[in-house]
Amino acid sequence: MFKQRVITALILAPLALMAVFYLPLAGFALFISAAFLLGAWEWSGLCGLASKAMRGVYVILTAIILSLLYWQWPVPLQWPVEHNVLLSSLLLAGIGWWILAIVLVLTYPRSQKLWAGSDWGKALMGWLTLVPAWVAVLFIRATDYAASNYTGAWLIFCLLALVWAADIGGYIVGKPFGKHKLLPKVSPGKTVEGMLGGLALVAIVVTVVAWLQDWPAQTGIWYISALLLTVLSVFGDLTESMFKRVAGKKDSGAFLPGHGGILDRIDSLTATAPLFAIIVALYGGFY
Repeated sequence: MFKQRVITALILAPLALMAVFYLPLAGFALFISAAFLLGAWEWSGLCGLASKAMRGVYVILTAIILSLLYWQWPVPLQWPVEHNVLLSSLLLAGIGWWILAIVLVLTYPRSQKLWAGSDWGKALMGWLTLVPAWVAVLFIRATDYAASNYTGAWLIFCLLALVWAADIGGYIVGKPFGKHKLLPKVSPGKTVEGMLGGLALVAIVVTVVAWLQDWPAQTGIWYISALLLTVLSVFGDLTESMFKRVAGKKDSGAFLPGHGGILDRIDSLTATAPLFAIIVALYGGFY
């Protein structure tokens, strides 16, 4: 299982980075949309939409939402808080949802009484998870696109590196040293030591980057942002685990050998992307 997981990761990571750096903006939008629509298919299974027809309806509705948003996409993209009410509202809605998701996770299983019985309520939660993250990723990729094709790509690389560092740090520390369960009713495998390991590796990565950049003035913002985003990445994972537990599933799907489903790979990204996009908008990115 571990070997299969590593092989899949070694194939997927370069493909994802090639798409980020080398696809034109429209091609990247198609690429990321395909991944998120696969995620929508998996989420429909977690919602309790048993028939393939109803799951297909959910995916089609998601595709319509993404298409309408792309049709309204501003060209060129500008600071969302000042120039685009739709974009900034979606990013803020994403952050608002993740604040609520954290509360639901921390109060689970009591909180499931509020949402577990409503299939379309869970479907709405899926849209709040996927749509703001999709918007955020496209916004980040399009940052300063007219001046350079690679500014947004490097910003997405920074976000992916942070998420991957949190995941790797959590694994290499939590696996051998994890003794104290973080939220055992949600995810028995998550430990406090693993979360601290993720935070430590992210802090090391930020320190190395800051050192290579000769300690720029925004280094303090880097550390604060990295801390918040790492915690969010953990809760992204925990939120999906909560929905899988209620649905009685181990994985969200089986698209990726050794990794489960698409949602199992992008759960941390969906949680962190809206906040990262707002940080980029407010501080002009980390470049």
